[in-house]
Amino acid sequence: MQFVSPNRLQRVPGVVWGRTRSAVTGAVVWSAVLVFLLTYAVAGSTTAAGWGVPGIGIVTIVGLSGALLLGVLAVLPVPWAAALGAGLVLGPVVAAFAAAPTLHALIPSDPAGFGMIVKWWGRIANGSAADQPGFYLYVICWLMWITGAWLSWCVLRWRRPLLGLIPGAAAFATNLLNAPTDQNGYTLVFLVLTLALLLWSNYTVSVASANRAHVKLTGDARWDFWESGLVAMAALIVLAIMLPPMSTVDRTVDMEHSAFSNWAQFYQRLSHGDFGRGNGGIGTVGFTTEILLTNSLSRTRDPVFSYKFTSSDYIGTPYFRGVDVNATSLGEWRYQDTPNTVKDHLQKNAVVPYTENYLKLAAARFDIKMIAPPNGGADILFYPNQIYSTDRRAIAVESLPPFLRTNTLTTVDRLQNDPPALAAGSYSVTIDQSTATQTDLQGAGTNYPGWLTPYMSLPDSGYRGSDVQNRIHQKALQIVHDAHATTIYDQAAAIEAYLRGPEFTYDFNTPAPPSGTDPVDYFLFTSKRGYCAYFASAMGDMLRTLGIPTRLVSGYGPGTFDTVLNTVVVRNLDAHAWVEVYFPSYGWIPFEPTNDGSYGVIPRGNPGGATLCIRENGCVNPPNIPANPGDVPAPIAPLQGPGGSNSAGPAGFRFSIPDAGTLTKFAGVLLALLLALLAVAARYLRPRTVMTVWKRLLVLSRLAGAERRPGETPLELGRRLAQTFPEASEPVRTLAGGFVVAAYAPPDVAETGRATVMEAWSALRPALLRRIAARLRLIRA
Repeated sequence: MQFVSPNRLQRVPGVVWGRTRSAVTGAVVWSAVLVFLLTYAVAGSTTAAGWGVPGIGIVTIVGLSGALLLGVLAVLPVPWAAALGAGLVLGPVVAAFAAAPTLHALIPSDPAGFGMIVKWWGRIANGSAADQPGFYLYVICWLMWITGAWLSWCVLRWRRPLLGLIPGAAAFATNLLNAPTDQNGYTLVFLVLTLALLLWSNYTVSVASANRAHVKLTGDARWDFWESGLVAMAALIVLAIMLPPMSTVDRTVDMEHSAFSNWAQFYQRLSHGDFGRGNGGIGTVGFTTEILLTNSLSRTRDPVFSYKFTSSDYIGTPYFRGVDVNATSLGEWRYQDTPNTVKDHLQKNAVVPYTENYLKLAAARFDIKMIAPPNGGADILFYPNQIYSTDRRAIAVESLPPFLRTNTLTTVDRLQNDPPALAAGSYSVTIDQSTATQTDLQGAGTNYPGWLTPYMSLPDSGYRGSDVQNRIHQKALQIVHDAHATTIYDQAAAIEAYLRGPEFTYDFNTPAPPSGTDPVDYFLFTSKRGYCAYFASAMGDMLRTLGIPTRLVSGYGPGTFDTVLNTVVVRNLDAHAWVEVYFPSYGWIPFEPTNDGSYGVIPRGNPGGATLCIRENGCVNPPNIPANPGDVPAPIAPLQGPGGSNSAGPAGFRFSIPDAGTLTKFAGVLLALLLALLAVAARYLRPRTVMTVWKRLLVLSRLAGAERRPGETPLELGRRLAQTFPEASEPVRTLAGGFVVAAYAPPDVAETGRATVMEAWSALRPALLRRIAARLRLIRA
């Protein structure tokens, strides 16, 4: 057996430290800085994208940690296999440590420490982890660790930046394609840093190769390299900003067999919880799968999606369905998503197989571009009315109890992207809208199928108190009695009209009910102030107490028409809830109880006489939407707040802050101009001829405070400059002497002086620039 002597052990740290110090050169330091900045940019882009994952801000720290660890191992004399093995092993460990607080907050019942690992391993094994948002936080943390660590190793050890950029570029491309509105600044930063890293790595490798080959570089060789790099970077930035996009359609979701798609799938699977991008959820106006009754809401104008359709093929203004809200519990209407829900996988353009075929249906087509998927529904494909088909693979979800189901779909309560991933990008839907008239609906009768039973009553417990439900029921009876409403349609219309009447006020700042008071009871009988969730919940409750099959829908209103984009834009503030009532032979018919000045009563039949694609007449496919539709919807007025005002400030004056895209373009142009100016300055300071060198010497000397005197010869000027600038005495004398030879000697002798002048100028130039900078500081002082 062999032993290592103590003296040898004492010498090893010194050897390692010496080798490490020799490896950490200025080139390595600057490479590391660029690596960390690039990692930060990719992690920041991922944080901005959100991906429907809570606590995603931690990924920046994880990515930088991976870059730091592998960066240190890269400069240490550690075998590459051991270093990469350590990074590979530590990746999932660090990701678990970073995600643990969020995982525990999402599922407080989970044990801490090793018990949590065991619990999550079981979820991964049985597939239930895919339904947990915390799992995707863990995966993204792991991917960010790989991004930073691999980039750091490839740049600092292998000097292969292109190889190192692969994971980061894939992550950034996925973010950019699926969340383009939040990526302007990151796009510019990523572009500049990537080119800077490639230029710097190429430069350092070239210099190292020249040194190993004992090739002496001229004084301006480095300047030549960087001048070309500055010009290339400026040109690339200008092209990136000024050229139009190659495509305005997000194709990420259609890449079914690519590496980018596989990467994206880890990012995109989302839970049905109240997490994700956008500003929806409790306390803000935005889409949720629950009809939440909070006290006060703020309004945000963040765009969610845009759409186009031919207005002559559609009745009224479209309401975009997100989820059907069927269940009632804990005082609120909630979307019911349980492990027992039916999930029918639909192929592209496949017709949805419904159990019931309804009368008076007309087809229409919408082209939708999802810009920023909302909270709690990042996988949802929004559409108006009843879905017929879509050009994406989709999952049609039906949330009926198992004992009420049929072999086909009775309804689609949620249409989500398949696989369940972020529904960003463009898609088209063909929908069916009801053209049933008021007379049709009044004569529909009450011959309800058995599967409607859960929609026709409120639970005896677990929703509202029995005394509150009785008060709501009595109020509903009074309304229909006063309106002499005998048919189901007339009763629903009477309750709708009552809530839209002058007694009720649409208000985002809903008065908080006293402690222990039911919010709908307080809204109906006391405050009579609220927003759409209160109006829809009150109408839904009253109808169900009358035994009328009712559900609520959570989605978006029609949005506003953008004359510049020639499309309608739906924003977070357009999130809306409304009521639907089932009528035999005609299906679910929408009602609008919210009277906010913008949402009107939904028309019945075809009051405008539009040319419709009627199913009963054999029409299958509605007309295609032209690329530049001449028949677009009339401008839809923006939704107004309670005060009815959409602007502030003096009349005739509007101040608007440029959007992020404009600011990024402005910053890019400034950066490109700066780089171009630096390239011009570099070219000016590196003249190609002896006479031009002499002219530059005279200019810089004058700026430094030593102007040439009248009648002074080159050699006299050289001697005086050597005394004025003693730190550059040798190169200035050499340059003056070389200039005299190059300018006045015979041609064969003059040629030998050119190299001397150029070398002297490259040594003299920095000293003159420092003198000029010092003189400018004195003048400012």
